[in-house]
Amino acid sequence: MGRKNNGIILYLWYKGRKIMTFEYEFEKQKNDMIGIAQRENNHKRNYLFVNRFQAKHIPVSPSKALKLFQKLGEKVYCDYKNKKTTMIGFAETATAIASTVAIHCPDDVYYIHTSRETLPSKYSVVEFKEEHSHATQQILYCKKAEEMLFQSEKILFIEDEITTGKTILNFIEALQKKGIHADFGACSIINSMDKQHRDVFHEKNISLYTLLNWNESISDKLFLDNTIVNEKMKRELPGTVHYMTLYTTVNPRLGCSAKEYQMCCMHLAEQIYNIVCSNTINSILILGTEECMYPAIFTGEYIEKKGICKTVKTHSTTRSPIVPRVQEQYPIFNRISFESLYEKGRKTYLYNLEKYDIVIIVTDAQNYNKTGEQQLLQSLKSYGNETVTIINWRYQ
Repeated sequence: MGRKNNGIILYLWYKGRKIMTFEYEFEKQKNDMIGIAQRENNHKRNYLFVNRFQAKHIPVSPSKALKLFQKLGEKVYCDYKNKKTTMIGFAETATAIASTVAIHCPDDVYYIHTSRETLPSKYSVVEFKEEHSHATQQILYCKKAEEMLFQSEKILFIEDEITTGKTILNFIEALQKKGIHADFGACSIINSMDKQHRDVFHEKNISLYTLLNWNESISDKLFLDNTIVNEKMKRELPGTVHYMTLYTTVNPRLGCSAKEYQMCCMHLAEQIYNIVCSNTINSILILGTEECMYPAIFTGEYIEKKGICKTVKTHSTTRSPIVPRVQEQYPIFNRISFESLYEKGRKTYLYNLEKYDIVIIVTDAQNYNKTGEQQLLQSLKSYGNETVTIINWRYQ
């Protein structure tokens, strides 16, 4: 056991090897940070953890989200010093967490996130299944697989939550079948694995790092009431809609230097600030889309630090269907659904939407779906949002 930043760092050891690190500070904060919500039509697991500080489902201060992600990174850095490392984030919910952990690593590391999007098949490395997800298929693409995967000494998987670890084990098995044999590790904000599942990781020498261990069972009777909230939608568009196309040379779905990705995100944030934020405003929402979370959060923090806006919030659209309810301590109180900006016919969602002076949408949709755009704009209008700027961040 050790101490750091006025918190208590706890280490778990197995056969002389440190296999789990977590911080007691977050054990005390878990009720403020984590809510339990009902998945819609998911019979494998009818609930999910909703992290109020993660900037995915619930709007939050961007600096608060990034601080949480950086705390997770602090758990792993000492074990990855001076090692050729690749850090892999899971789509879609963990992409921003993984970006932050990789970017703030003292050594420059490679960063990739898995994807459910269709990229050139020549870059596909492995496909695997995410057991309990609403969309189970995951693909790891990599443009420089030999350098970033086959030659890596360490590969760290980064998740928002690890429940059984089956997804990570499926991933490792798929990589090993391809001939990729590194020292594997996994980190997550929440770890709710039972002893049996942890023992599997320990026997395979897969290190675990987490901020919060969740050992409480979730009652099947938690969602028996009928206080479900209906969606609302106006068939009108906001009064002012601006469009901008900006460009980047880095695509994290294909693998990149984490520091190079940070530089691209900084350039994006500077461009958005200089174009959109010319006057003092009261409230602003920076909205990411599906897997494209980190650029929105980073831009939000950049604007927040400039001090021109009283309230800066960020969150993202998602494929994950969650039931909204009017219920004490229940984390999701409204929902809108619309077609994805990435693909016609794909249903996506946005939760806990409010009214802001300005909404900035940051998307990296390459095959841009105008129907999805119109539906999202109508959804924003339904909650009183009249000024919207859409940033399409395209890969060169």
